[in-house]
Amino acid sequence: MGLMVQFTARAWLVVQLTDSALVLGAVEASWAVTFSLGSIPMGLIADRFNRRTLLLIDNVAAVLMALVLGVLVVTDLVAVWHVFVASLVAGLLGAVRFPASQAMTGRLVPQDHFMNATSLNTASHSVPSVVGPALGGLLVGGVGVGVAYFATSGAHLAAAVMLLFGVAASFGSIERDDSRSMTADLRQAIAYLRADAHLLRLTTVVVMPFVLGSSYVLLLALFVEEELGGGAAMFGFLSASLGAGGVVGAMAIAAVGRPRQIGYLMFLGIVGIGAAALVYGFSHWLPLTALALMVGGAAQSAMFVSYETFLLLRVPDEMRGRIMGLTFTIFGLFPAGAIFAGALADIVGLRAVAILEGVVVLFLAAFAWRFALRHVAGASDAETADATEMV
Repeated sequence: MGLMVQFTARAWLVVQLTDSALVLGAVEASWAVTFSLGSIPMGLIADRFNRRTLLLIDNVAAVLMALVLGVLVVTDLVAVWHVFVASLVAGLLGAVRFPASQAMTGRLVPQDHFMNATSLNTASHSVPSVVGPALGGLLVGGVGVGVAYFATSGAHLAAAVMLLFGVAASFGSIERDDSRSMTADLRQAIAYLRADAHLLRLTTVVVMPFVLGSSYVLLLALFVEEELGGGAAMFGFLSASLGAGGVVGAMAIAAVGRPRQIGYLMFLGIVGIGAAALVYGFSHWLPLTALALMVGGAAQSAMFVSYETFLLLRVPDEMRGRIMGLTFTIFGLFPAGAIFAGALADIVGLRAVAILEGVVVLFLAAFAWRFALRHVAGASDAETADATEMV
């Protein structure tokens, strides 16, 4: 919840400081730098140290970062470079958080419930995406960006306390058969990925729509101000619409999804992302814009749930941190597309960028089905069982 408030406050702060799509895109992309560079080493660490302890350290660091930026804002000393630095630090913290938390899922439930558990996990991240941006918009519009950052620090502090007293350390422990060096661990993870053709294909399929066709969402704050004539509250509402779609998509898959449907779910997710971008670009009606973002959020959930389930099924627990670190390094490229999208939007407009990205994603859907997803969708029940046995 605190992160969603912070994302809303950060984007609106950049718009107020610069009013530039390029700068807004660059700030969002700066998060990707440390997230991508940090995901591999943090994934290695997540396979060597207690994952719960890593999450505790992560939350304490997030408390300090939000407090510092909040003080800079309320004292009117904040500059754009401060926001850039904070975004870089947030990317590094995300590089700790994602491998450590996602890798723990496989320790909590039996493998025949992995898709259901992954769906509920995604929904638990998406619910704050509904309330958080709306709350962030109200806080920014009502009491200012600085207070929004203080609220974020309080949320991270609460999370640290809950982890400390509410989650047993044993859930974060790692069972390793040997004590190889980190270099040897990395070589083993790379070899594992290279030997798994399906995993490589699915990783490519998930990354392409986000890097090449979804960065218009990262320019939403400027879209609200310039195209819809709204303020922070409208920005929070539309951001919440994206999160609401994520909840709906994740809960739907939790109810009816099956591992053998992974290929089909990912294809529908890509098509949904492209269609949502097109409607978003053409819409001048606020409810339709919100609906487009909801569809996009649901489609993103379908893709992520399917992909994370595939990872949990195929990757042993003692390697999940490393493998997820490697794959999240690639996902970290997503905000990097915001630099190009922001520069292009300053030339052709925000709507044109969304429409172009929608067309690109729909072409990617056909490519993804032809070269990757149909192979996964056509896998027999016996092959699915073999993948399960690899856990």
